[in-house]
Amino acid sequence: MAGLSRGAQGRGRGNLPGILTCYAALVLSLCIGVGVPTAQANTHLPDLSTKQYKQAAAYYNNSRGFYQKTLSRSDWQNCIVLFQKAYQRDTSHPEIGPKSLYMMAKIYGKAYKQFGMNEDLRVSAEYYEKLIFTFPDHALAGDAMVGMGRIVLKDKIVTRQHLFTKGLALYAKNEIGGATSDVGGGAAGFLLSRLHEHARERENGSQKEVSSATILKDDSQDLAHLAHINRPVRFWSSDDYTRVVIETSAPVRFEDHLLKAHGNKPRRLYIDLFDCRIPRTYQNPALIQDGLLKGSRGAQFNPTTSRVVMDLETISQYKIFSLQEPYRVVIDITGKKPEQLIQTRQPQDKDYTLAEQFGLGIKTIVVDAGHGGKDPGALGHGGLREKDVVLKVARKVTEKLSKSGYTVIQTRENDVFLPLEERTAIANTKKADLFVSIHVNATLNRQARGIETYYLSLASTPEERQSAALENAVSTKQLGELESILKDIMKNSKIKESRKFAGTMQDSLILGMQKRYGNVESRGLRKAPFFVLIGAQMPSILVELGFLSNRDEEQRLRSSGYLDGLASEIVMGIDQYAMSLQ
Repeated sequence: MAGLSRGAQGRGRGNLPGILTCYAALVLSLCIGVGVPTAQANTHLPDLSTKQYKQAAAYYNNSRGFYQKTLSRSDWQNCIVLFQKAYQRDTSHPEIGPKSLYMMAKIYGKAYKQFGMNEDLRVSAEYYEKLIFTFPDHALAGDAMVGMGRIVLKDKIVTRQHLFTKGLALYAKNEIGGATSDVGGGAAGFLLSRLHEHARERENGSQKEVSSATILKDDSQDLAHLAHINRPVRFWSSDDYTRVVIETSAPVRFEDHLLKAHGNKPRRLYIDLFDCRIPRTYQNPALIQDGLLKGSRGAQFNPTTSRVVMDLETISQYKIFSLQEPYRVVIDITGKKPEQLIQTRQPQDKDYTLAEQFGLGIKTIVVDAGHGGKDPGALGHGGLREKDVVLKVARKVTEKLSKSGYTVIQTRENDVFLPLEERTAIANTKKADLFVSIHVNATLNRQARGIETYYLSLASTPEERQSAALENAVSTKQLGELESILKDIMKNSKIKESRKFAGTMQDSLILGMQKRYGNVESRGLRKAPFFVLIGAQMPSILVELGFLSNRDEEQRLRSSGYLDGLASEIVMGIDQYAMSLQ
């Protein structure tokens, strides 16, 4: 438990916690397993400082949360290690450098308050000093002066007074005006007198606001570690379903509240996102009026909490969960269509299509070609890209299904990028009867080959977890965190129907392709928490049509005839599932 305090130079060189280790392993496996040149991967190194800082901030936010009193020294140490990694990657980074130093100083200060070890206070002062002298022009230099000044006032570190005065002199040239020669007078004396006054106000229980001119700020005003909402709130709607997505710069804790209608105020669902800021440009109200939602709006509820409010027309139930890379909070709302919008359908004599003859409503099918645009998916040794293969198959499937009388909707018809949550939202808003997501696999094992079909559930094998992690573009560590959320989400999902659909599809693909090509291997029916399947309100599956990491299968997947065979067997699987419902 000891070992938190190791000084500001070269401290905290412990093992990197799992959240970064798994992420690094995933990136490495992608680079090696699918043939990405290491030189190309290295071109993204400058961005890792920012990414590592965001992950450190997320760890800090999630760890302290509601459980701050129970944090152990190792918990604090893990947090410090993450900020150290971000800082050490580029010590001269104009933003990540000072922010990381500031957060390390703050954490050591919090550890001192919890455990009462003077060494923690000394290290906190060292990090404040380093920030002041390395980044004197940064906005956090003033906060660092305050933090260091408070430490000096505690009389625990008398020898720090000289450095404090020197640092204040450097900082004060622009902020206060005039250098100082001793702690007792000038700007330093002014600051110290205000610190004493601030301490007295706290002792007396006063909530008097301290002027910003004194550069004194309470902990509640420390916003360096906060995440932020980084794009306008997005939504997809039908008359009885709406999906709302709030994207943030880092993982955030959130709480949801459903309020009854009151006076002129409609029924409202609001989401509080903690340790999160919302820019003013994203606070404008959005008019929705889809039969479920009247509109949505955002606001900064308090300095560290963002609030997104949805005015409801009607609601039956809602589900809320979070996804990663990018980080977002997803809200699925369902309700009954208002009576005035319901139109009675008159029975008509007609010739039924083949799809309708199969019975029980399999009419509309959404075909989802995985990846696309900036996301190439898996890459073969010969340069074949998953996004191109699956789009060709999806087009063939769509053509064949349409000829059979089905209504077919493609999530993407061209090489464009679509977020995973948007693909499911399309299926829900179009009231699809089936959802089929088409993919091609890749792995470090170059001998792996074969076809497998997935339905949404908790993964039970390493292979299932790895496949889901790759398609979700997250680490297996993050996947484990998602699985705990899924246990509640899946209660009302069509899991049994999806499992039956997936089994029928797998049998069709294997039997059909073995008749056509002989040595096609079946990897069986599988289950995993794929993001693209979460929230689907119809039987939904994901098919992996082979391995681009296998040279033989990559060659097959280049063949238009082979892709046409795969498309035909996918259609046969859909037909067989529809007939089984009679």
